[in-house]
Amino acid sequence: MTKPFLLLLAFAFTQLSVKAQSDCDELKKENEYLKKAIKFTTPTKTLTSSKIDFNLIKVEGNTKEQSVDIVLTLTNRDVNKNINLSKAVAIDIEANEYETYNTKIGSGGSRNKIYTDTPVKTVIRFTKILPGVKMLKLVPISYYDESGNTVGIEFKDLTIDWK
Repeated sequence: MTKPFLLLLAFAFTQLSVKAQSDCDELKKENEYLKKAIKFTTPTKTLTSSKIDFNLIKVEGNTKEQSVDIVLTLTNRDVNKNINLSKAVAIDIEANEYETYNTKIGSGGSRNKIYTDTPVKTVIRFTKILPGVKMLKLVPISYYDESGNTVGIEFKDLTIDWK
């Protein structure tokens, strides 16, 4: 083999190696993103009411703000519909009760449209909960369906993960 051919072959191999490394790095980034997405969307508890799955993702406390976020995904198993969360209450294991209207469904506030078989992140925030509270014994959540009827679900024994 001639020297120019060997140089050309070495150059081509180097370029392929750089391209393969770049593709590998992109695949690693995509895999990390997908792992995070799967972890986020894997519920710890699921309740179903009016053909809506209320998937509990996490209960996370913020020690500085003395707040607790209950993070859910709502998955509608029916035709597209509007949902309106009215209020939520949390009762800890010492019988202290906390009430909130601070809810966010997707990009909306307490009211938003949920689409068929498409999960929507929902956050219910309670404030003035001290970090000494380790568990919420009961969290009843009320919402209005499209007919205007009040419907409720109840999550029980939720451990708070304080950060």
